[in-house]
Amino acid sequence: MPQVSIIIPCYNAGDLLTEAVQSALAQTFDDLEVVIVDDGSTDPVTKCLLEAASWPRTRIIHQANAGPAAARNRAVQAATGEYILPLDADDTIEPEYVAKAVAVLKARPEVGVVYCRATKFGAEQGPWNLPVYTLRELVIDNVIFVTALYRKADWETVGGYNEKLRHGVEDYEFWVKIVHLNREVVQLDEYLFNYRIQQKSRTTSFQDGRAAVVETYAEIFRSNINFYAEHADFLFEHRFGLYDELGHWRSRYGQLDAFFNRHPIVLKIGRQLKRIF
Repeated sequence: MPQVSIIIPCYNAGDLLTEAVQSALAQTFDDLEVVIVDDGSTDPVTKCLLEAASWPRTRIIHQANAGPAAARNRAVQAATGEYILPLDADDTIEPEYVAKAVAVLKARPEVGVVYCRATKFGAEQGPWNLPVYTLRELVIDNVIFVTALYRKADWETVGGYNEKLRHGVEDYEFWVKIVHLNREVVQLDEYLFNYRIQQKSRTTSFQDGRAAVVETYAEIFRSNINFYAEHADFLFEHRFGLYDELGHWRSRYGQLDAFFNRHPIVLKIGRQLKRIF
C-alpha cells in the first residue's frame, strides 16, 4: 500500500485537472497514489477527460454531486495511504512537497498538520501572504489552506469533513477539529503549493454572499462549541480590538463623515464621478 494518498475532488474542472494530477505524480516521494472523485461533473470536457484518463497510480471514483466535503470524504474512505494530502483540481504542488511534509509527520508524532508557503498564479501572481499559523489566528479564522498533509487516522477520529458546509471553508472546520485533538501544526518555510486565482470561483461566490457566510460560520461554531469556548479569550480580544480600531478611524474621519451626512448631494456627485473615471 502507498504511504501517501493525494485526493482530488473534481467538479467540471476538466480543463485544469490534468495539470493538478501531473504535479501530484511528479513528486520526488513516489510511494503514493492519486484518488480523484468526480463529484457529478456535467460538462463534456470533464466527462470525456475522466473517461479516457490513463494516469498511472491513479483511481477515479464517480458520485452524484454532493459538494467538496463529501467528495473529499469519499476519496479518503477509498484511500489506502497512511497520510492524506488534499489537492483541488485547479491547483498544483511542487515536486518536493510530499517528501518534506511526510518527513515531519514521521519524525514528530505530536504534529497533526503540515503545510507550506504558497504562491498565487492565474488571475493574480505572487506570494499568498496568509498570516503565520498560531492557535489564536485559527480561532479567529482560517490560516491553513486545504492542501496540507495529515494522518488518515486523525480524519477517522474527527469524523471527516463536515458535509453540511457546502458553501465553503469546510477545510477550516476540519483543521479546527484536528487541532482540538491537541495536534500541533507545522508550516514548511518553502513555497511548495500553487494556488490558482480565478475571476469566478466557489470561493469568490461564497465571499460575495453574506447570508451564506454567516450560516456557514455559525454551523462551524455550533459544531465545535467546546473548541471555541476553550479559547474564548482570543475571540473577545479580537472583538474589542476591532472596536478600538473602529474608534480610531471614527475619530480621524468623523468630521468628514458628518459633512457628508449634512450635504448628501456632495457624496452623490462624488460617487457619480467615480463611476465615470
